[in-house]
Amino acid sequence: MNRWLLVVFLFLTCAAPNAFAQSDAPLFDYQIEAKVQTDQGAPMLVLRAKEFIKSGTVEMERSDGNQRSVKIGQMKPGQEKRIPLKQPKGGFKWTITVSGESQFNQTMNQKFETETAWVDPIVLSVNPELVNVSEGKLTLRSNVPLDRVDIEVFNKAGDKVAATTQALGGKGGDVEISWPPAGSEVSSIRLQAHDIAGFWSAVLLEPFWVDIAHAEVEFHFGKSTWDDSENAKLKDTLAAVHEAMESHRRKGLQMQLYIAGYTDTVGGSADNMALSTARARAIAAWFRKSGLDIPLLYQGFGESVLAVTTPDNTPEARNRRALYILGNAPPPTSAVVPKRSWKRL
Repeated sequence: MNRWLLVVFLFLTCAAPNAFAQSDAPLFDYQIEAKVQTDQGAPMLVLRAKEFIKSGTVEMERSDGNQRSVKIGQMKPGQEKRIPLKQPKGGFKWTITVSGESQFNQTMNQKFETETAWVDPIVLSVNPELVNVSEGKLTLRSNVPLDRVDIEVFNKAGDKVAATTQALGGKGGDVEISWPPAGSEVSSIRLQAHDIAGFWSAVLLEPFWVDIAHAEVEFHFGKSTWDDSENAKLKDTLAAVHEAMESHRRKGLQMQLYIAGYTDTVGGSADNMALSTARARAIAAWFRKSGLDIPLLYQGFGESVLAVTTPDNTPEARNRRALYILGNAPPPTSAVVPKRSWKRL
């Protein structure tokens, strides 16, 4: 029986909200923020006025029979109004009717249906006593129903020696996870658990790496610079780095921060590789200037690792992203870090 130390990633992701739907009706476009975790607000209907709205009403009927009506009031063209889709935890279907009247007496009455999910954040844990590397199995505990778990096993060189996906079909609580045994040279095991609403969280068994949760910096187009207003995001990320450092300081390990940059497919692949590298370096330099005194390493992956597969020259915000990894060694190669060419600031 092997004894392994558990590290819980702080990084949680989900699909981005739907883009605004272009309505055939003359008065509104709309967006549904359909899948939300309980610590991040509630499912939401977002209306955007296309004309000057004199008055309007939103009628909402939930699949359990609950009904609610909200008056819209006056809105200017381009103005948005956020209307919570109030519900208990879980998934529901909704029938929504939006009616309104413009200053030119145009009217609309549009009905549509949607589905929402309001779920707790994923909390994962592994009992180190129940990890058996030689047999390729462990017990994972989840507080929410899981759809599947992706398992990646790495050797001491950081090479992936086994990978599999285990379907769970909505099972929560204690679940047994297994993978093809990879011999005695296993150095780390990464589990990425996906819940039934589409959110995910991950756990890593020693050695020590932690993905840092963050808001993405919006860079100037084609550059590695940003507006001063974006600094608040970096300050929050830096605070998260310090918090993670403090929680793992007792291990006595040399902590290092690895910053990976990614782009969408707009522009040439070589230019995007250079741009993502420059942006990752710029973030590292900002952290150093802000007092982070641990080794800082950066690497760009350009458009080679897309979060969302798109054709060439497609602007996609979800692909313009960064990854911050706190650890005591270079992160192992994986789907998001396919090679290790880290440069030290």
